[in-house]
Amino acid sequence: MKTIYLAYGSNLDMGQMATRCPKAKAIGAMLLPDWRLIFRGVADIIPAKGAFVPVGLWEITEDCEKSLDRYEGFPNLYGKQYWKKGKKTYMAYTMNRDGFAAPNPMYLAGIFQGYEDFSLDRHYLQEALAMTALYASDEGENLGYVPKRLRTQ
Repeated sequence: MKTIYLAYGSNLDMGQMATRCPKAKAIGAMLLPDWRLIFRGVADIIPAKGAFVPVGLWEITEDCEKSLDRYEGFPNLYGKQYWKKGKKTYMAYTMNRDGFAAPNPMYLAGIFQGYEDFSLDRHYLQEALAMTALYASDEGENLGYVPKRLRTQ
């Protein structure tokens, strides 16, 4: 049985996924309702009524999921959310910690590439970066990069 993985961070990048999960197959994109993209140093999604997060859809095998589990630090750094719709099972990783912190430039570049790969609207990504900049603390977690145009005064 194959699972449909909802990617919203670095796993949107088709080149990175080809290395991590060579058997994964990109099958499209969608807007996941009632969730919002944020950053905690790396990408995360949180429940947010009325919000949307664009996701890339990957059909993955059990081997792919095991590889992604290692990459995502499951079950310590990330947990999993599952949804069933008809005969299909959908899965996304969600972080097991709180707070906001900007991503580093290399990681963010992979996400921008993924948005291009899946033809996603970058507005959602820019909104997440702006929200992260607004709410990140200076207590050691916000040591990453936020583009000048998205920094708060």
